[in-house]
Amino acid sequence: MVEALIPPQIILEGIIVGGIYALAATGLTLILGVMKVLNLAHGHFIMIAMYVTYFLYTLFGVDPFLSIPITLLFLFAIGVALERTIVKPVIDAPVVNQMILMIGLLIFIENFAAFLWTPNYRALRGYTGAVFTFFDLRIISTRFTAFLVAVVITIILYLLIMRTKWGRAVRACSMDPEAAMLMGINLHKIRAEAFGLGIGLAGVAGSLITTVYFIFPSVGMHYIIVALVIVILGGMGSIFGALVGGIILGLVESLTAFYISSQLKLLGVFLIFILLLLFKPEGLFARKGG
Repeated sequence: MVEALIPPQIILEGIIVGGIYALAATGLTLILGVMKVLNLAHGHFIMIAMYVTYFLYTLFGVDPFLSIPITLLFLFAIGVALERTIVKPVIDAPVVNQMILMIGLLIFIENFAAFLWTPNYRALRGYTGAVFTFFDLRIISTRFTAFLVAVVITIILYLLIMRTKWGRAVRACSMDPEAAMLMGINLHKIRAEAFGLGIGLAGVAGSLITTVYFIFPSVGMHYIIVALVIVILGGMGSIFGALVGGIILGLVESLTAFYISSQLKLLGVFLIFILLLLFKPEGLFARKGG
């Protein structure tokens, strides 16, 4: 009965897209958890990574999956530089000041990208994966690989935060910055690294998304909306929650596109967002001590 109402293929597509969404949201979760800064420009860093991946592929023939280390390091460097120059001065400022800064940053990035590369849509032409069938499910190898990479990196990040000395320092800075400094933790260094890693993860997500979606300067707005809803859905600062929330949101978006319209797939996302704010604003997996 369920299969008649919800085609398994639609569920599969939603899970695959949701896994990539989860990775896009984990970077935002990390930055918000450590620095208490809502990076509204997060989606636009994903957009930058998409263009980097596109040009590496079209100009040098670099496979999008092989470009992941490049976009990770490139966006990490950008993140650290931004934290040192424009983010650090507003960390202790009122939230509205932080939001104005981030909105200004995303407007600048989007317009600069449109100036450099025009507003035209681009795609990785000729980059198609093999199609194979498993229990009557049609699976495209590139999409499935992107999903696996996203999930593996999200799990690695979780283990990094929960099982390493650096991760313990990150959690200490997140829970009580002043106490962390008294313990000898270099708060400014940890914040710069966390912000850089958060932006770097946006870079990885951008490389993966390039294999399944079009590239254009304003695409970042879609991904910041999705990432924000996932962060709230999964619980502020919860990496595991971001993974589950991403898959849930991918399913919602896929079902909305199938039953209503692909042009209105964000309708389901906004509905989830409103219901969360009304009934469970703390999210499904609100972080408790890390």
